[in-house]
Amino acid sequence: MKPKELLKFYIEKELVKISEPLGFKYAKSGPKFPRRTGAFTLSFTFHISKYSSEKECIFWTEWGVSSKDYKKWYKKTWDTNLMNDVIVGSSDWNIPGWLESDYDHVVLYNNESDRQEFKKFISNVLNVGIPYYEQIVDWNTAASLALQAPLLFYEEVRDFYMM
Repeated sequence: MKPKELLKFYIEKELVKISEPLGFKYAKSGPKFPRRTGAFTLSFTFHISKYSSEKECIFWTEWGVSSKDYKKWYKKTWDTNLMNDVIVGSSDWNIPGWLESDYDHVVLYNNESDRQEFKKFISNVLNVGIPYYEQIVDWNTAASLALQAPLLFYEEVRDFYMM
């Protein structure tokens, strides 16, 4: 099975039924799972490594919180447009507590071990990724989380406190 097909199989078989009751919508084109809560949209998107093959699917997720309100506020306050509306985000391996292995990615081999590997991945999504990013409930918590990000942009933190 091709890597993209293998990942799609596990996403649709396992992750969709768990994430949709939590308010996430599955976008097959991404594949991506966004969920809007108030002014913020939490999402995670899948990426397949170019080193994947017929025998293994190497993938990881990118997580982010965005806000259209921030983009509007920025335009009004600074009279210039933002490139995007991302508040904070990172690859899954940068989320504190993510993955209990030596790898920065998940590997599926199109065999029986995949079920256990994907269950571990789902556990990280539910118990690490979602709780970490759903901390953002207002602009102060957005600023606090942005201060902990691997790439720190002080201008954004300033904006969040100003908002």
